[in-house]
Amino acid sequence: MNTSRTPASPTSWAADTLAHDGLIRLISEIDDNGPLQRRMLATTLHGLSRRQLTHATTTGRRLGLLRAGRQGGNACYVLTSAGRDLAEVYDTAARWARAHHYPHPVSDFTTRVQATLTLLAQHPSATTADTGPDDEAARTLNSVRSALSQWAGDHGDALATNPVPARAQAGMELAA
Repeated sequence: MNTSRTPASPTSWAADTLAHDGLIRLISEIDDNGPLQRRMLATTLHGLSRRQLTHATTTGRRLGLLRAGRQGGNACYVLTSAGRDLAEVYDTAARWARAHHYPHPVSDFTTRVQATLTLLAQHPSATTADTGPDDEAARTLNSVRSALSQWAGDHGDALATNPVPARAQAGMELAA
């Protein structure tokens, strides 16, 4: 698979960029539980390599999704308004995937979000069954596409920094 291509639309570029599993987990964790102490990052987001954690925090900061903060004297990560808005996009994607058993009837939150965003990146304007899900699911996928498009429109200046897309990052991690 050629991971160096640039997707055809800003929405597909956003989907590809925001589909990194570490970024999904980081944004969702902070959204659900509040500021995340830096020293607790690896413990809280267990199962991610140091490289994945670095990529998630670097991308999150570069895109203006996270900022450094302090909580009880400890350095922490805090979501910005763009990060909170992205958490809503992730929730919308996960709800759609759960309702349509995508990519599998039993999937975790991160897998659902990542698969849905990848679907949108690969098929940025598809609304037919050729995207993978059934016809009804393809029609309702527009709600996720709209949420992502709205986010990209509101926070598109952050995407201009051109971070490494999730699929390219996955390839680099395999090569490392």
